[in-house]
Amino acid sequence: MASDDSDSSTDSSTDSSGGSDTGTGPDAGIGNGTDRGTGAGSGSGPGTGTGTAAGSGADSGPDGQAAGNGRAARAGGIDPPLAELADVYGVATRYVDADDREVTVDPQVVRAVLGLLDVDTADPAAALATARDAPWRRPLPACVIVRRSAPTPVIARVPAGTVPVAELELEDGGRRDLTGWGATVGRRRVDGRELLGVPLALPAGLPLGDHVLRLQAGAVTATAQLVVVPDAVPGPAGAVPGRAWGWMIQLYALRSTGSWGMGDYADLADLAAWSGGEEGGRADVLLVNPLHAAAPTFPVEPSPYFPASRRFASPLYLRPQDLPEYARADAATRTRVDQLAATARAAAAADPPPADEPRDGEPADTGLVAAEPADSRPEHGGLAGDDPGEAGPAAGRAGLLDRDAVWRAKLAALELLFSASGPGEVAGSGEVSGPGEADGPETGHDGLTDFATWCALAERHGPDWRRWPAHLRDPHSPAVAAARVELRERVAFHRWLQHACDAALAAAQAAARDAGMTVGIVHDLAVGVDPGGADAWALRDVFAAGATVGAPPDGFNQQGQDWALPPWRPDRLAETGYAPFRQMVAAVLRRGGGIRVDHILGLFRLWWIPAGNSAARGTYVRYDADAMLGLLALEAARAGALVVGEDLGTVESSVAARLARAGVLGSTVAWFERDADGEPLPPRRWREPAMASITTHDLPTVAGYLTGAHVRVRARRGLLRHSPDAELRAWRRERDALIALLRAEGLLTVAPTAVDDLDRSVLREVAFALHGLLVRSPARIVLAAPGDALGDLRQPNLPGTVDAYPNWRLPVTDADGRPVTVERLRADPRVHRLAGLLAQVREQARRA
Repeated sequence: MASDDSDSSTDSSTDSSGGSDTGTGPDAGIGNGTDRGTGAGSGSGPGTGTGTAAGSGADSGPDGQAAGNGRAARAGGIDPPLAELADVYGVATRYVDADDREVTVDPQVVRAVLGLLDVDTADPAAALATARDAPWRRPLPACVIVRRSAPTPVIARVPAGTVPVAELELEDGGRRDLTGWGATVGRRRVDGRELLGVPLALPAGLPLGDHVLRLQAGAVTATAQLVVVPDAVPGPAGAVPGRAWGWMIQLYALRSTGSWGMGDYADLADLAAWSGGEEGGRADVLLVNPLHAAAPTFPVEPSPYFPASRRFASPLYLRPQDLPEYARADAATRTRVDQLAATARAAAAADPPPADEPRDGEPADTGLVAAEPADSRPEHGGLAGDDPGEAGPAAGRAGLLDRDAVWRAKLAALELLFSASGPGEVAGSGEVSGPGEADGPETGHDGLTDFATWCALAERHGPDWRRWPAHLRDPHSPAVAAARVELRERVAFHRWLQHACDAALAAAQAAARDAGMTVGIVHDLAVGVDPGGADAWALRDVFAAGATVGAPPDGFNQQGQDWALPPWRPDRLAETGYAPFRQMVAAVLRRGGGIRVDHILGLFRLWWIPAGNSAARGTYVRYDADAMLGLLALEAARAGALVVGEDLGTVESSVAARLARAGVLGSTVAWFERDADGEPLPPRRWREPAMASITTHDLPTVAGYLTGAHVRVRARRGLLRHSPDAELRAWRRERDALIALLRAEGLLTVAPTAVDDLDRSVLREVAFALHGLLVRSPARIVLAAPGDALGDLRQPNLPGTVDAYPNWRLPVTDADGRPVTVERLRADPRVHRLAGLLAQVREQARRA
């Protein structure tokens, strides 16, 4: 996804299958969806409990609420009291659209969004007075977040005539008296009491972490959580200075001879060990798709970007034979598990032939893209087999992944192993801490047990808690407590699965580090969750019921986009000290060496769509980006991890600078690196603080782009803005320009040839030359997809589709459509060649 914090507003789209939509533009073969909106700063509304945010303070007032854009009251079409009230709560009353036109939000939408924040808009003036009184009703905010090097003052509200005294209780148990009281900065009469706002300066250099601030002023006492965050993400411990390279994979799509029909955690460990070793080119990074938990029911949700929970991992990726319970099981149990594995593998292999052997009568695959018959060249309608929905040489052989079959077999095996183990023999099934628990501030709830309870209830009542009996919709109700006891065996089973996932992912990261990777596995964090899933149930108080997240209308999606994901409530997040956010981030970071935050600009603001409205009838809601970036840096520092933000699109320079200051690497995609005239940028002009790649899971593969497959696939589904001929002409212009850049850079040395006459060997060389751009760029990290070395034509996800394209169900294949196993990938000379090319960045870093 892509957005920013500037004053215009187009946005890349994501359908319910996840991912982002960058479209196919009229003047570019791919196009670039962007999200540009109000730059009104960040912060939480009044009374939310957030104190001064980590950061410069330029965007926040003394109450921790956004200072506002100063223009809301003048927004045409909205009464000034309503506009001012909206601004106080961070709800936009206007924005600038994709065509740089100012749009005034419908007042009914503004009222609806304010209502979702529990604001009564019947009398805006009265509500505004209440909002202004709210922060004065508590002596201290519930949570104060400050930078370690330059903490901003805390504003205490104390009765006039009293002398405030403050003490800090440190995370390690130490105590410090605080005496840095300043002159009064505000005065307000609330509930018959005269109150003063008095700033308390904090000393620089406080230890990172969670502390308790205690205040006494006369008879008034109060406490606040004080979180000291680093100035920036420090980066992974022991990382090589300079540049690094790695692979990006869709784990489910890379199966092995040992997996059960789709890639699993054991394959991840094998890939990490190989990638970090000599044969794999000594990579430093392995970026993997989100491995979040889906519902344990059927059908299995295919999209990794529409999870039931972002705090817990998916048992679908477990390999039952690798569990300690398998090793301890009796012979009969192991035999039954092995039979289930064989059945799953046979089902996966029934459609395609052996992946690492040529078909009868065909030579072995030695190039990048299979030779095309004359009538299948781009100008005649397409490379045969480029479309999973079309008949052709590839369509029938690259069978779609069947998660239901895999999970059915694995679930049976896992239940056998769980039930065959005696009391106390199943690791992690008891009431012990587990993934997602106690990683941030305590909330008083056992997150793992809540998740396991949801899984057990979902098995009985279905995967959408909103359709459960009413008495089970509150996770803390007596009915749920009773159900937890009744279903205790299933609750224990799902707890055990999470401990098994945690152990498997820890083993994968250990394999990466043991092989010499400086970062290891980087996990993708999805932008949201299924509104009927586990997180939305267990954390229902911090999600906005009655709203979904999306994007306003733009040139690629003229009706706007509704991603069907519930938004965080900024006020409730602040009141909890951002505990749900921190626990989610910490849980993901514990499983690897880094995190890629999808749509990281959602930490600044999100497009809210009230229920019953079209995607176009929404507005932006601000978040306290300084606070959330600071907490992200704190959790990364604790984990010694790398942080990358997906910030594709047009990003306001001030926002990009804030991310860079926070130590968050951006995302660079070669397809989008263009100058003001639409010409491809020379790699030396790409930005340095970024993770760069040629493409992403939502965009054409290298072979798909070079052959125009992405245009034809979208044309068959009615996703083009212009005629297929016009789009193909635009794509050819783009490809011509890219090839010209490659030749100018000295990366492509084959003889000049007409673009539409590119043969197999030329396409192979163009593909490798494109990756040479990554090496020539200053980007801190460069990534490649292994399938791009083999000529895989089909992109994993086609945004804008749900059932019209097999999103997230395609295996990695070669140019002939044959699925590629992990074993074949590791042995393929083309993969070795690409690894050797990208590994040059490490040598460049050492020489620098």
